[in-house]
Amino acid sequence: MRRALLLVALVLVPAAAAKTPLPKAPQGSGHEPTAGGGIVSGKPFRAVWAAAEPESFGDVAVYLLAKKTACDQLFFATAPYIKVHVHTEGTPLPIGKPALQNGSDYVQADFHPPGPKYYAIQPGVQIVFTRVDTTKTGVWHGSLTVKRQTFEGHVFSYAGTFAAQWCPKGG
Repeated sequence: MRRALLLVALVLVPAAAAKTPLPKAPQGSGHEPTAGGGIVSGKPFRAVWAAAEPESFGDVAVYLLAKKTACDQLFFATAPYIKVHVHTEGTPLPIGKPALQNGSDYVQADFHPPGPKYYAIQPGVQIVFTRVDTTKTGVWHGSLTVKRQTFEGHVFSYAGTFAAQWCPKGG
């Protein structure tokens, strides 16, 4: 019985690792800066700093922030900011084309205005990675567009590019 469990574990671990969307070597040639802006809960917002980090299940998060924030402080970032979740069901991240919005793969923009509440938006969100670099000093480049939407009486939108510092967990 122990041999069977060990064999199953040894077979499944490499298969799961092979499906991770994070490449070992840099991919893409983008050089976009962090620039752009939009509206967070009806107020103007301009991103001046960006960071990217891995999330559970191989997902990736990109933060667009109003001020520079250390990697170990992203969870405690000062609002306003936008956090973009990219969920790929374990498939590689697309480089140079929009990440999918197909029901299983999705992109969600969480708009964080000052205060305890945030607003999660999926329809009308498009992220394009033009460079993905998971090395220790890597920078991810790309663009984000969130079509103007009104939710609970609050307006949200964003259009811009990013040069996001890679923040490996525990690294």
